[in-house]
Amino acid sequence: MNEVQKALKDRYSDLHPMLFHRCLEKASSNAELFDMLDSMPKEFPIIWDEKTRAWISTDLLQKQLLLKG
Repeated sequence: MNEVQKALKDRYSDLHPMLFHRCLEKASSNAELFDMLDSMPKEFPIIWDEKTRAWISTDLLQKQLLLKG
């Protein structure tokens, strides 16, 4: 992890460490990492959207549980 990534980890310390590391894996640059972290949805659950290369809120997971029950 470089200095910029460490600074972002400190800045977004309230974010779950697993989400930070998933962003770190998906980002192709420090700028993209910042964009991912800065646009992280406040509502959960979230999923990764490959088309927009961003995390998005969804209620799809809840609908699947209701359809099964």
